[in-house]
Amino acid sequence: MNYEIGKIPFPQLFLYVAFGIVLLIIFTIINNYIIPTLKNQQHIINKYWQKIQIISWLIFFGLFFIALFRANMILTVVFTIIVLGLGWNFWRNIFSGIVIKFNNQFKKGETISSDFATGVLQSIHLAQSELVNSKGEVVIIPNYKLRTSVLKRLYKKNNIQTHRFQIKTHNKTATESIYQKALYCPFLSANQKIQVERINEQEFILKAFVIDTIFVDEVNAYFALQ
Repeated sequence: MNYEIGKIPFPQLFLYVAFGIVLLIIFTIINNYIIPTLKNQQHIINKYWQKIQIISWLIFFGLFFIALFRANMILTVVFTIIVLGLGWNFWRNIFSGIVIKFNNQFKKGETISSDFATGVLQSIHLAQSELVNSKGEVVIIPNYKLRTSVLKRLYKKNNIQTHRFQIKTHNKTATESIYQKALYCPFLSANQKIQVERINEQEFILKAFVIDTIFVDEVNAYFALQ
């Protein structure tokens, strides 16, 4: 392991940097020119594409850090401490952005209400997100605050659609119990009408409004786990 600056393998490090630039260009082209053309499958693709990008960057930076560490341990440790210390708020927002994107916690076009702003999410970046309020003003929100300060999601009625679900239980269950579970289901609109019809002791028909058609499978999974 080298400790002298003169012995650092700069050509090898430059190759890592060049590879990172190429990776950035590829991801930019896919995000801006390829995915927008796949309108019918865009949401499904984005759900996994975000994770692929995050994992790719984590692997890249992990390998790059290992290369720096092997080249000069002391300088790498000192530089890492300085960067993390001086830019703690920035890195905290980056980490929150990774969590938001990896877990698909929010999506563009979603209406949210928080203790500092209410509006529609226009874009979600790694460090910050943009929200448009009722006045048409763009509010820049650090992702750490977005992830920890959102009070609730708001859904417009024209985005809500009614669906019919067939629910089977393992034991005899009361109709009121199914209703209460539907009331607290995060994928159903609680302020819309919920109907539960018993077919037999262990089977019900639930009629409720789904906040978005993409959550139909999540509703079925939610009741399957109950």
